[in-house]
Formats: sequence, C-alpha cells, structure tokens
Amino acid sequence: MRRPFLILCFVITSFYSFGQSVRFGIKAGLNLSDQTINSLGMPVKSSNISGFHAGAIFDFEIANISIQPGVFYSQKGYQYNQALSDGSQTVQKPIVGKIQLNYLEVPLNLVYKIKIIPDLRFYLGGGGYAGYGLSGSYILSGQRTDVYFTKSIQGYQYKNPDYGVNFIAGVEILKKIVVDANYSLGLNDLSYYPASTIKNKSIGVSVGYLF
Repeated sequence: MRRPFLILCFVITSFYSFGQSVRFGIKAGLNLSDQTINSLGMPVKSSNISGFHAGAIFDFEIANISIQPGVFYSQKGYQYNQALSDGSQTVQKPIVGKIQLNYLEVPLNLVYKIKIIPDLRFYLGGGGYAGYGLSGSYILSGQRTDVYFTKSIQGYQYKNPDYGVNFIAGVEILKKIVVDANYSLGLNDLSYYPASTIKNKSIGVSVGYLF
C-alpha cells in the first residue's frame, strides 16, 4: 500500500496549493457486496452480503469540480446457498457459506457539483480505488476459518492488492452534510488459481460531514 499512500499525499499537497476550497470530512455507511467468480470458465452463483465502511476524505474544490481522495476501512465479500441431495427427491438442508473480507481502501474520485438551490448541491462523478486486504473469514455452517491475503497451503487465499473503479452520486447540504451512493467494480483478479477468477464488486450508501 505504500504507492497508493504516496499518490494520495501528492494529490493532497498539490490541491492544497491550488484549490480554492480545501475541506476535511468523515464518512461512514453500509456496503452491499458480492464477487464475480468464474471457475473452469463457468460462472459461480453467489449473493450479496452486508457490511460497513468508515473513514476520512478531503474535498479540494475548484469552481464546481472537486477532487476527493480518502482512506476507508471497508468490508466486502459474498455468500452462497448450496442445496445438497442424496440422490432421492429429498433435498437436504442447504449449506450456507460466507466470505467476509476487511480492506483498507484509498479511493480517489473526481466529482462535478451542480447547485439545485442555494443550500443544496447535487454531485456526480467517479474515479478509482486501491485496497489492501487486512483480514478475512470464511464461515461455513457456523464454522469460522481465517482468510489469508497471501499464498498459503491452508484456508482460503486472496491476492493483494485489490484495485478498481468507482462511480458516485449524491447531495451536499449546507456545504457540510453529504449523502451519497457509490458503486465500485474491482478490476484485479484476486484468485491464486489459474483456472478461476475472483473480482470484488460493491454498492454503498454513505453519510458524511465536511468541516
């Protein structure tokens, strides 16, 4: 994660020098996450899990355009329900599995703000993010196993880092309160296995305050 933090520091320094308005803020909210999984060329069916994100952002505004870098703790992952059968018409109780991944994420978004009324602005934009996996767990029928962000002979393994693109839309109230929704799409294959690919995807809603 050294390179993303250096880039973030460079962006902060540059826009602090040239920006007309520089503000610091905090944001938190909910994630609805899933993963795009392919194994042996076939998609694997999965479903969303809920989590949260929380962190800090900077808002460097020039006219109606803002650069918004940030640092967040963010939960991602997926779950699945697999029905088993013993060969008869009786279906046994489904196996429920869930992967939960905890990331330190550094997003960098460019947004355009439009004044609706004097104290209300709508904004829309996007950018990219880099994420570093901190910890994770695999829960199968109530049994928990650790997830490793390195190649290991045990348990589930995911590659580091994760990175992808962001899309964001929201409103800014009184130039202080922000409420927004975002969609992030992972571009890096997180699987160590040549016959499979795994990529993160997530929808989030946030509430924040700009100082």
